[in-house]
Amino acid sequence: MTDARALDPAAYAVRAPAPYAVRDPAAYAVRPGELPGVRARVRAVAADLAAGRNCLWLVTDALVESGLAEELYREALRSGPVHVDVPAPGPETASTRAREAQPDPDPDPGPGPGPAQVDTPPWDDADELPFLDLSDDGFDLDLGWSLQAGPPRLPAPRRASDGPRHDPYGLLARLGKELSAEPDEAVAALVAPDRDRRTVVGIRAWSEHDGDTRTSTGTGPGAGTDAGATHARGAPVERLFRALAAAVKEAGLPPGERPRLLVVARLRDLPETLPDELRHGLGDTAVHWWWGALGRHDTAAAIAPVLDHGPTAGGRDRDPLGERIRRAVRSETVVEICGPDLELARRLASEWDGTQHTLGAALGRCLASLPVPAPADCPPLRRIGALARPGAELRRAWARGAVVAWEGLLRPHVAVWHPAAPAPASGADVRARLAAHLSQAQQRVLSPWIEEARQRLAARALGHLNRPAAAVVADHADRPPAHPGGEAERYFLELQVGELLRAHISGALALPPDDARLLRLLVMARNVLAHRSVLYDRTLDDLCAELAGADLRA
Repeated sequence: MTDARALDPAAYAVRAPAPYAVRDPAAYAVRPGELPGVRARVRAVAADLAAGRNCLWLVTDALVESGLAEELYREALRSGPVHVDVPAPGPETASTRAREAQPDPDPDPGPGPGPAQVDTPPWDDADELPFLDLSDDGFDLDLGWSLQAGPPRLPAPRRASDGPRHDPYGLLARLGKELSAEPDEAVAALVAPDRDRRTVVGIRAWSEHDGDTRTSTGTGPGAGTDAGATHARGAPVERLFRALAAAVKEAGLPPGERPRLLVVARLRDLPETLPDELRHGLGDTAVHWWWGALGRHDTAAAIAPVLDHGPTAGGRDRDPLGERIRRAVRSETVVEICGPDLELARRLASEWDGTQHTLGAALGRCLASLPVPAPADCPPLRRIGALARPGAELRRAWARGAVVAWEGLLRPHVAVWHPAAPAPASGADVRARLAAHLSQAQQRVLSPWIEEARQRLAARALGHLNRPAAAVVADHADRPPAHPGGEAERYFLELQVGELLRAHISGALALPPDDARLLRLLVMARNVLAHRSVLYDRTLDDLCAELAGADLRA
């Protein structure tokens, strides 16, 4: 991102309190445009634009407020060979509009000394020409009117019709200025034969929203047909979609040679029915939703710099394997709780020290420091899986960030069920849900380690058998093979940790004390995680220490 108007990386920096704040958050921040899920969505939009289709990209309110929507818009717009970035109404435009909408001051302030009466015209009606009292000195002056008659009245200059297409600050006016065309000719200029018809016209619908919903009562621009009426939200954007579709159809342009629109919008920036109309064929438009765009790997990549460069990441070379496991559990826990909310994930990764008893308080502080959805914003979720787009009953909640699609599942934002600090002590339901997320994170991280350690233990146990492998398998396997034949050792290597422990306790297997202690820890960890419970910090530390010791013994 080298564009001057692109999002500043510092906006995504993690701001966390000591002692777990990163030293220089901006130096380690991952730009959202670099995440694989974001790149995949930008590529999908770019592919539709390259195929000659219009694109409507619907994003949440939080994406616009954070600036990520602006970055997505610019990335997608640059994908076209020729593009026109319709500028948003700037502050000076808004101030000019407000100034011109005010009524003119009284031209006659009344009697007074000096210059107060100098500007008063010597005739009564500003639309009449002055009467010249010229003496008859023999010259024939033809001034265009009779000196004996009264001065003729000239018609007032014709006013241009005021409407959305003639608003000098409207969407078509700004598009026409970029195309060097009048507002009424902007759409025709896009399909003109002398212009590259593959132009991608980019529009930020959220910047059009304020102007489209204004109520005009003055005499400045926007009066006339708009006077006393409120514009429908997104009306100029909808008119442009329809006008361009009609112009392309009239010109008979094939998909690869037609201009196309890229509109990035929130739901509240458009007429309610427009997304569905466009999806069902209006103007050959692809409708993309910021729904399920980010996954587990995206959030993990976003918080990795916080975990790698924070003060808790260094000075523990005495147990690199155990530290790696604890860091993975901490990262997966943050990912599992925060889901696709990248800013909340960064805050929690920098705020939380990784211990279980501080997780709830750290999460509450992070929720209190960020704009998050309210519990009332989330309706009851009746489905488990997320569809390709949010249903009509979920769209308002999706726009506010209360409902997300996460790894194919439909789930509420964590702020819907966890209170923000300061708040009363969390109830049993909140603690249970937090424990379920923590258990899920531990399962994802520890299950591969448990399986790898089981395989190594089983291989070493072959040298400590007191009975033939076939007899041990037949007596202690939950599902012994009917005819092990000459593959008894292979079946022995497939015994689970519980089966190996039973063989050890019965005397059929005589493991060394260190391996026996590791086996008992593996059995306990597997049983705890299998029942959706959470390993305590002390148990996790013991497991990490035993795994590290087993590696040293190997």
